[in-house]
Amino acid sequence: MKRLLFLAALLAAPIYVMAQQDKRVAILETVDKMDKVDYDIEFQIRAYITDAINRTPGYEGYDRVDMAQINKEQSFQRTGMVSDEDIKKIGEMTGASSIVVAEAVRSADGVIKVAAKIINIETGRIENSTKPYRARTDDEMDKACVSVVSDLLGGSSGGNTYTPPSRGIATSQRGQDFTETAFGINMRMVYVEGGTFTMGCTGDQGNECESDESPNRMTTVSSFYIGMLEVTQSQWEKVMGTSVYQQRDRANSNSTYGVGPEYPMYYVSWEEAKEFCARLSRQTGKTYRLPTEAEWEYAASGGKKNEGTKYSGGWSIGDVAWYTGNSSSSTHPCGTKRSNALGLYDMSGNVWEWCEDWYASQYLQYDNNNPEGASSGSDRVSRGGSWGLSAECCRVSYRNGGTPSDRYSYLGFRVVLVP
Repeated sequence: MKRLLFLAALLAAPIYVMAQQDKRVAILETVDKMDKVDYDIEFQIRAYITDAINRTPGYEGYDRVDMAQINKEQSFQRTGMVSDEDIKKIGEMTGASSIVVAEAVRSADGVIKVAAKIINIETGRIENSTKPYRARTDDEMDKACVSVVSDLLGGSSGGNTYTPPSRGIATSQRGQDFTETAFGINMRMVYVEGGTFTMGCTGDQGNECESDESPNRMTTVSSFYIGMLEVTQSQWEKVMGTSVYQQRDRANSNSTYGVGPEYPMYYVSWEEAKEFCARLSRQTGKTYRLPTEAEWEYAASGGKKNEGTKYSGGWSIGDVAWYTGNSSSSTHPCGTKRSNALGLYDMSGNVWEWCEDWYASQYLQYDNNNPEGASSGSDRVSRGGSWGLSAECCRVSYRNGGTPSDRYSYLGFRVVLVP
């Protein structure tokens, strides 16, 4: 292994949303009154409410600016209450005209109830509130959140009518690049035609091969789609509801290394990256997941357009990657270096990218048809190198592994879609 440097009795998870005069809506941190709300449920409710707002005519989902100072106040975290002074502060910082507080309650029989209210940013008065909507399953929760938003915003989000997502990829999109618009993320997905390639360290990598990059062998992967860019901070917030600052706090860190909507998301655990894929899959009816290590290396190498280069997109590290030699100790906006032959950016450098596989010290010699790697382990694979490491670590075949629950300033991900 290599390591490099969302409910309990009658109370639970309020969610804060703010609407600007132009009807832009922003999401604040979820509040747990009793400190008993599952992390997963907090994320799920926030994501569904955000999406319902985005699908309301005249409203646009708007991820909050840094509200860490307010979020850290004990009265806010424990009760969900904010003072008049804090409400005005929120208005000044965001230009919001109101705050929407969504609350979730788990009853003794396991049913979750979701309700919400709107507080005027200038007067501090409650302008509207909803009845609680009940849910047990994910689909019921989505319906409940749609109903809550519909009640709050005057029924324009579709009332209690729920339309399930279409299943799979539209015929017109198959075999060609397309843009995923769920949650308002506008994620460009690049089609990668399947094929066979030599996986592992080859002569293209010079004399820098390490033992875990072997044995190299002919490997076949089926066609798939992969994100043109690493998942950005904006995309993460729209799906998961947390900012890079909140993820930083969960990592028990005090520092950020590049902040902005187009910067790659980091401080993301493998488990959270998987949840991002799961939410996107539920919302779209498609199959999103992390790339297998074989898919990742095939795409980084250029797929059927394999360039046979040391780094993804070229031989010169400075042309294709943000690494320790040019990053100034920070991430950089995605897609600002040269792409590889498939039009994929930052597969070398910027942030490490989680893969689906368990990390093993060597490849399985005969696991060469859509390989999924080791059947078990303690660490998950990450690939591509990062802003804080040397050029060697940005090589196409270089491998790394990390504990699935760990969050680091140099570790993010991109997604794969299975046709």
